[in-house]
Amino acid sequence: MIKINLLPIRAARKREYVIQQLILFAVLMVGGVLAIYLVSSNMDGKIETQKNAITRTEKQIEQYRKAIGEVEKFKGLEDRLNRKLEIIEDLIKGKTGPVRVLDKLSHLIPKQVWLLSWSDKQGIVELAGEALTNKYVAEFVSALKESGEPPATKLQGIVPDAPKSANGKKAKKKEQRKSTKKMFSDIKLVETVTVESKEHARSFVQFKISMRVNYSI
Repeated sequence: MIKINLLPIRAARKREYVIQQLILFAVLMVGGVLAIYLVSSNMDGKIETQKNAITRTEKQIEQYRKAIGEVEKFKGLEDRLNRKLEIIEDLIKGKTGPVRVLDKLSHLIPKQVWLLSWSDKQGIVELAGEALTNKYVAEFVSALKESGEPPATKLQGIVPDAPKSANGKKAKKKEQRKSTKKMFSDIKLVETVTVESKEHARSFVQFKISMRVNYSI
């Protein structure tokens, strides 16, 4: 009977199997490393993109902060300019307003009346003066009131009947009214005192008047 030695064949097959396993393991290792590299590269790219986006956002925020600072600075300049304009306007009013008021008073005051003092507190003026009689004080007060009143209201008449329109209604002109601001208002005769003058051997009247004065007219 012939005997065959199968050990070399089995050893060869075992070596071949081991080699195949090693090749498969190597392929899997290479594939795993490649996959890890691709995933890492992708993540690095996303991280870099996010970093660039953050950098751009920070630059924009810095630009906005600068712009807001410029706006605040211009607001401060505007406020200072407005204050200067108000001061200039007050100076102009203070320069021209009293001149106009005194000029107006010079035309209103009777010759028998003299002003001795003028006190202004936020547009409320107190006048003190003297007059020959109460009659001239009354005339002065009346002149102040009349000068402060607006002109008489003017009503424009209704236009005569006009031809009827398509809807049968007549056209009429509306009434128009005019009014003006007052330079002197709230005029009050506060006090009158009759005083005997020994030097001139006659009596005269001392008076005080309170009124509101509008310097902007």
